[in-house]
Amino acid sequence: MGFYYGPSKAPEPEKEPGGCLEALLLTRAAFGALALPILILFGAMSGLLGVLFLFSVHVLLGAFALVALGVGIAVYARWERTRFHSGPPTG
Repeated sequence: MGFYYGPSKAPEPEKEPGGCLEALLLTRAAFGALALPILILFGAMSGLLGVLFLFSVHVLLGAFALVALGVGIAVYARWERTRFHSGPPTG
């Protein structure tokens, strides 16, 4: 049985691209999706190690680092509260 407007045999299936280029593309996509969480994880771990190091040097240095961390979190929370208003609409 022939095809309309063409040869009487079926066209050959197209070969899918593969190999090294496709593997690199998939690897880049995976690392692109995981880059931010991994950076956050390494940042938190280095911060914890820094606080532990400061406590090992002197107790007051470690306490100062914890106070600075608390102040930083409070400032960030206050900034976020003014940035996004989630209360009932006024007016």
